[in-house]
Amino acid sequence: MTLSLKTVLADDEAMVISDATKLTQILTNLVGNALKYTQQGYVNFGYTIKDNQLEFYVEDSGIGIPVDMHEKIFDRFRQVETTVAREFGGSGLGLSISKAYVEMLDGNMWLTSELDKGSVFYFTIPYKSAKPKQLSDIPSILELNFQSDTTKTLLIAEDEDSNFMLMKEMLSDSGLNIIRAVNGLEAVELCKSNPDSDLVLMDIKMPEMDGYEATTRIKEFRPDLPIIAQTAYTTEADRMKALACGCSDFISKPVNKNLLLAKIHEQLQK
Repeated sequence: MTLSLKTVLADDEAMVISDATKLTQILTNLVGNALKYTQQGYVNFGYTIKDNQLEFYVEDSGIGIPVDMHEKIFDRFRQVETTVAREFGGSGLGLSISKAYVEMLDGNMWLTSELDKGSVFYFTIPYKSAKPKQLSDIPSILELNFQSDTTKTLLIAEDEDSNFMLMKEMLSDSGLNIIRAVNGLEAVELCKSNPDSDLVLMDIKMPEMDGYEATTRIKEFRPDLPIIAQTAYTTEADRMKALACGCSDFISKPVNKNLLLAKIHEQLQK
């Protein structure tokens, strides 16, 4: 059996704003089902763009689903009543959960299938691009102006001393008031004790509490506080996870000074 993936967007264009956890679970359920019920042949999955929607598909050459089961298959605990299906087992919850998640993401799910010939499951989500700015689009340091009637306060959540000192040096001429947290738990507490904080630069990998959890907790009592995730991870899933938990933007390590200044400037102007 072969497993293949087809994509149509460049890496930067394929970065979208959505719920990374739910999207991953939907694809995991659909591809997992296709692999489970396909003993030979192929499983193909990928996406296309139609009317500003991402249309995902998972196609297999497996056991297929009879026409009268195409709607019922999405019911809770419902499985195709065949000897082969019963042999593979399972609770039958995967498709019901997947369809619910798709609808929560403002999309739709449907299928085409023929018994003993295979199935194609489709679902859509809105295409909301999270394409980052190119360095050529970023203004120079001289063009950035952090001056205002009041001093802006930036909380940097960073456990590594060397990383913190580097960023502090990068921002030495910005006029920002900089405070530091050495872990996610301290970042949450400092945001509570400093209600006038204007921005957080949040490291994702920290002891005691990571940046994802810290961001989620901060957003519970400061929903409008902009948070920029800083991470050594470069995959789309990790970037989307940062946005999904409440981060306003993200920046990859090693941090580029011009890009950091531009992102801070952008968030403080909102």
